[in-house]
Amino acid sequence: MRAGGGALERYPVSDPGLYEWLALRRIHNGGMAKSAGAYLDHGRPTPGHLAGVFDRLIWTGLVTLAQGDPIWELRRLTLTDTGATRYTALSEQQRQRQPGLPVPPPEHGTQEGTR
Repeated sequence: MRAGGGALERYPVSDPGLYEWLALRRIHNGGMAKSAGAYLDHGRPTPGHLAGVFDRLIWTGLVTLAQGDPIWELRRLTLTDTGATRYTALSEQQRQRQPGLPVPPPEHGTQEGTR
């Protein structure tokens, strides 16, 4: 462990579904965008360990990239209907593991009619 390492370095995650849930949760909460290959959460860079997860979510169709600003190359990430369903299922799993987690509103961060 490096000095000043993040929580994920101190406590390695053995459940790969947790990374997917973390990424989907960020998208569900809104404010996620991609700019010049970097993922931003409300304008701040996301942790590097999530970049591959975001790429996979886009590639598998759980997340879409909206057309964005051509100058800044900023494109918003949005959950598809399938992504919203997956997020709901993973959220339920997390609530069972960690009682007391809030239930997210289903409509936030989704793009209706997208699969």
